[in-house]
Amino acid sequence: MLKLEPNHKIKIDTGEISEIFSSIQGEGLSIGEKHLFVRFRSCNIACDYCDEHDKLNFKDMAVAEVIDSLKILERDSGPHEYVSLTGGEPLVYSGFLKNLMPELKRSGFRIFLETNGTLSNALRQVLPFCDMIAMDIKLPSVTKERSFFGEHEEFLKVAILKPAFVKMIISKDVLIPEFLTAVKLIARVSPDIPLVLQPKTDLKDNSLESGIGEVLSSLVSLARRELKQVRLIPQTHKWLNIQ
Repeated sequence: MLKLEPNHKIKIDTGEISEIFSSIQGEGLSIGEKHLFVRFRSCNIACDYCDEHDKLNFKDMAVAEVIDSLKILERDSGPHEYVSLTGGEPLVYSGFLKNLMPELKRSGFRIFLETNGTLSNALRQVLPFCDMIAMDIKLPSVTKERSFFGEHEEFLKVAILKPAFVKMIISKDVLIPEFLTAVKLIARVSPDIPLVLQPKTDLKDNSLESGIGEVLSSLVSLARRELKQVRLIPQTHKWLNIQ
């Protein structure tokens, strides 16, 4: 994953694709389902815990190339529940997605959009083609990035026009007032939106921080005061050592 530089030009006729593969969804509410994954190279932010920082190789692929690759994987490894557009940040490539996503639908694929939840205008452009939206809310104490709460709220107002859920990465650095701000943000949009709390995984050995379970248990209780569905779900694909 490469954080976008101000002079980086995003194309419309091709997308910067780092991987296309078949695997088990290891995060969120679709955990355990078999998905096809299209991983985009670049992102508009750089979270401290991101496990894609070292994946810099990519290929400029046209829509037809992506579709052909997915059809081969579906034939050889399917059936799959969704095509998961992931990254990086797929919505950085909204111009390309406006060409790709209709073709995915015409080919019979359902689309699962994994996003950092900051680019609401880009989401509006492709929303009709989304079947499920998995949106992150980024907590600055965990990401070591700036706050995106304003962008997140605007994004969520658009995302809930489709089936959607929110995911938050949690570490022992999390600040409780910051967490509560994020929870109240979700509740303002709708208390029915599911929230998934995901413990940060160590990039070296896929371990969890000592004592994080107690922290997460407390956060679940706090979030349940505002939201109807709150779940604790770790990254299972890390434990299973699969892609």
